[in-house]
Amino acid sequence: MNTKLLTSILQHSNELITSESFLAKYRIGNSFTRSGKLSFPNLIYFILRSVHKSISINYSQFLDSFSSDAPPFVSKQAVSKARQGISHEAFIELFRLSVDQFYSHPSELHTWNGFHVYAVDGSTIQIPESEENHKIFGGNPNKTDKVSPLASASVLYDVMNDILVDVSLHSYRHNERDSAKAHINFLPGFSDSITVFDRGYPSEDMFRFLDSKGILFLMRIPKTFKKAIFEKKDVLFTYPSSGNKEALTLRSIHFLLEDGSTEYLVTNLMPEQMPSEKFPELYRLRWGVESKYREFKNRFEIECFNSIKPVSVRQEFFAAMYLSNLAAIVKREADSMVTVSVNNRHDYQSNRSYILNRVKCKIIVLLRSSESICRKIILQIMEEARRVLSIIRPDRKFGRYRKHTRRRYYNHMKSCI
Repeated sequence: MNTKLLTSILQHSNELITSESFLAKYRIGNSFTRSGKLSFPNLIYFILRSVHKSISINYSQFLDSFSSDAPPFVSKQAVSKARQGISHEAFIELFRLSVDQFYSHPSELHTWNGFHVYAVDGSTIQIPESEENHKIFGGNPNKTDKVSPLASASVLYDVMNDILVDVSLHSYRHNERDSAKAHINFLPGFSDSITVFDRGYPSEDMFRFLDSKGILFLMRIPKTFKKAIFEKKDVLFTYPSSGNKEALTLRSIHFLLEDGSTEYLVTNLMPEQMPSEKFPELYRLRWGVESKYREFKNRFEIECFNSIKPVSVRQEFFAAMYLSNLAAIVKREADSMVTVSVNNRHDYQSNRSYILNRVKCKIIVLLRSSESICRKIILQIMEEARRVLSIIRPDRKFGRYRKHTRRRYYNHMKSCI
């Protein structure tokens, strides 16, 4: 089923990329009005295929993906200039296509205790150093008072199906709650779904917004939150009515963690909907979105951009989100094909890094091939993936507060300019 789904996504994606309406909608200004060496579809392919090497190397590898009718070799300056004529929203539409196609088969979806579980979270993204990026995205001064440009990313993630439902990229320190409210518009619409949030989101306004939309939610709250401290582990509390706002009754739950600290949660799931002992397991599912950000930064290396222009930063960000969903669908099918000996000490899964690499390397061929050849290549990738395995470590634990450092890519960026 996933092979058919992935083939459909790729075929429809290529129909979009090569259509005149897509060109007219997403070219910037008068770009691509005259025939040139670099066409609109080929630049879309190039951006999707690019890895974190110099533009010249990326373009050479891009040309290798064509068995015939390959575009001519051009300078890296020509490539950089031409891609400025493509709106990043072209890649957002491709991303949305992958989401819509995935949820067109609801019977195939995984759930937790009958619920669809989503997680919302934000993260800071390091972007290339330039005055233009400072102006558009903002940044944060370092120890030498030099402002490093940063952006704020936010995602709505289906934790049970490893699919990004909605993504956004904003200026640094964009309001996380505003991003979360925008994500809610893209929830697939299942009545039996729960959205989980970390402790940066709780507020009376946010609680009322979600409840007014009929969204079941679970939020971690800090110990300092005014409604959080109760003697009982599971208790109801009410925000009184005021003005045109009705009274809102919520539920506060807290439980001890293994390190002796207390986890405080607030939800609009009432006791008759879910017993309190289920909430520790439900909240732990939110860790999936943290792992997704680790995938973006470590495997996709999205903080190592191939261009310093703001439009290119956004292009590469949303292209990575589209490719992430394609790779997730491949992994879903490859995992179902994994067979291991009953004598093995561990369970195994297909290797995510391997799949991401294969999808990215083959993306142009997959998009440009006929349906039958596309399906054949997908099956080949899945067959390879089921043999390249990694151990599943379900009880692995990490400390909550860890000191992270950022790697900068200035030498890389100099080679790409």
